[in-house]
Amino acid sequence: MRPGFHAGRLIKLFTEKGRSLSPLTILTHDHPDPDALASAWALAHLAQALGRIRSRIVYGGAIGRAENRMMAERLLMPARPLRKGELAGVPHLALVDTQPPFKNNRCPPRRIPDLIIDHHPRHPDTPADLALVDEGVGATTTILVEALRLSGVRVPRRLATAVIYGIGSETQNLGREAAPRDMEAYQALWPKAHMKTLWRISYPRRSERFFTTLARGIQEAFVVGRALGAHLGEVDTPDRAAQMADFLLTLNGLRWSLVTARYAGRLHVSLRSSDPGAGAGRLLKRLLGGGNRGGGHAMIAGGSVEVGEGAPEAAWREAEDKTASGFLAGQGLDPAQRRWAFRDGV
Repeated sequence: MRPGFHAGRLIKLFTEKGRSLSPLTILTHDHPDPDALASAWALAHLAQALGRIRSRIVYGGAIGRAENRMMAERLLMPARPLRKGELAGVPHLALVDTQPPFKNNRCPPRRIPDLIIDHHPRHPDTPADLALVDEGVGATTTILVEALRLSGVRVPRRLATAVIYGIGSETQNLGREAAPRDMEAYQALWPKAHMKTLWRISYPRRSERFFTTLARGIQEAFVVGRALGAHLGEVDTPDRAAQMADFLLTLNGLRWSLVTARYAGRLHVSLRSSDPGAGAGRLLKRLLGGGNRGGGHAMIAGGSVEVGEGAPEAAWREAEDKTASGFLAGQGLDPAQRRWAFRDGV
């Protein structure tokens, strides 16, 4: 996809349809991350500037990680949790950083959104009046930055700060799956961002429960060859799995990290690789049984499977072991060779 192609289509939509799209409800995926929040805010800003379109940003679940909460609070982001039944009668709906068939959003069944903006692989059943799905970038926010720049719309400092953190966190500061377009978008808004606020977001105060989960992840980590995994058990937010998978992958010599976490009756799974050609998204999708249970990109992937609220411990352990053993076997590794990574020394 050539740079600016989707940006031009988005600008045309807002300038031609204008207030006929107002009010616009912008929906992120559940438990939104910085890329989802920044892209939603940028979309709302662009819609107002180009078409005088009033927007509201909503999400399912909660903003879990301390960094993400700090981002929303310090920047006064205009995003809030969904209310029950709120989406049933909205006249216009846009989805950012997700698609209706994915299992990670609250898009009503059979609802066709007016607009979808996403950088994940397009699902064959994704419907929309206009779907701007671009796998050529490492962050959904980049697509919105291109539209802001092409349109000449002024970007306020708080939004610029959100954009920088959104792209940076999604690509690990342009080091993971970042395309030249991500780098260009990042560099364009970097001078406008507030550095002290970025520092505060990156290093927030954390709860005791965070450190308890961190300790459990390290204590329970197992290793086979160049793959490491951990079962976190019950967590306070599902993105703990992704956070721990990123952290564990920093261990010297690893190629893979796989982390599971129990939350609201589902087993959440995060897969990470240090290999740009690993195909983590396709691998996790197969591992979780296909459908819409999982997906992602070359180096990062996530998904979940239903175990059930109130399921017995044996059912949870079976799901965890099936996931870990299936992954290891798929890599040609013997699950029986698992050993504790840090209890015995790697």
